[in-house]
Amino acid sequence: MEEYPRVVYGHDSLGEPQCPAVDADGILDVSATRVSGWKTATIDVSEDDDLSGEIDLGEHYRYLAVILPALTQSRVGVQVAPASGGSFVVLGNGNAAQTDLTTGEYATVFDIGGWRYVRLSTSVAQAADREFSIQGVRG
Repeated sequence: MEEYPRVVYGHDSLGEPQCPAVDADGILDVSATRVSGWKTATIDVSEDDDLSGEIDLGEHYRYLAVILPALTQSRVGVQVAPASGGSFVVLGNGNAAQTDLTTGEYATVFDIGGWRYVRLSTSVAQAADREFSIQGVRG
């Protein structure tokens, strides 16, 4: 059975819906809450050669779709934090939440279990800047 997004909303004192996914007639646009929209996670080698900056997906998502650019051969993993600017930790244990060794140029999906703040890491320093396209996806 497909799980639909859980949306909590109400109305203001004039009876207007107070949820961005609900139109003026009170109709819920389910598609608006299914994905975060594409964002760019960049590894800037002048700042950190194996770690992207923080990405705020905007909401909590179950999955993270990632399009990998060409890479210096490495594993790609995800780090997560409970708040913006918070302390990031590696998602998963060991190789469980990483790709196999890769030179990139393909897409994959990580089960991030509902995190909102993410960044990508590589197991080897990258030879040049890398831009990953990422998107949060509801389950």
